[in-house]
Amino acid sequence: MTALATDWNEYLVVFREDAHQLLAWSYADTRLRLTEAKDEYEITGLLADGMDARINSPLTPERFTFYAIHNEKPTSPAGQLGKGRLKLDIQIELCGARPKSYFTFEAKRLRDDSSSSVSDTMRHYLGDEGILRFVRGYYAPDSLEAVMLGCIQAHDAEFWFTQVSNAFDSDEANEEPLFALIERLRRINVISDFPDERVSVHARVSGVEIRIFHLYIDCRV
Repeated sequence: MTALATDWNEYLVVFREDAHQLLAWSYADTRLRLTEAKDEYEITGLLADGMDARINSPLTPERFTFYAIHNEKPTSPAGQLGKGRLKLDIQIELCGARPKSYFTFEAKRLRDDSSSSVSDTMRHYLGDEGILRFVRGYYAPDSLEAVMLGCIQAHDAEFWFTQVSNAFDSDEANEEPLFALIERLRRINVISDFPDERVSVHARVSGVEIRIFHLYIDCRV
């Protein structure tokens, strides 16, 4: 069992790093266009297309050909049909093995403007359309890790990390915490391109833990 656990952990680390690397490459390639994107759909569409382009580049290491990129992929955690299905913003699929493995990015614009205040932004990031979808098992129910991708359009990364940390602290004081926090927000460095990342660990409704990375990219003009 120890050897199996070690092998699985090493596999997960590689998948995590490759998913981050694809995002880093795409962000570098699409950075200027991201500032012009009008909503999350345009942002994730640009990033997903950028990932695909990198996979198809002859300059990209061969192992990345085993990955497929899905944008706005429908999912039916409660048997939803048709347009009622939820949609995953960006999902990286590792092909060539069964059962298939996935790494999911849920993107949220980090805003502070007349249409979305800081409190509005955090409600979307933390609530039923954000982190709670992972905690409740609606998104990535079979994955041990996922990413909340913050697209900064106001303030800076440290400001938003503080907002998330404060929200977690407040929630832990509740009789029945929504976020089922196991490990508090802490700094992590998965790849050098993203030196300022955070991670938290949560207990899902199923009882299985999920590690959520909080990765923020600058989309300001």
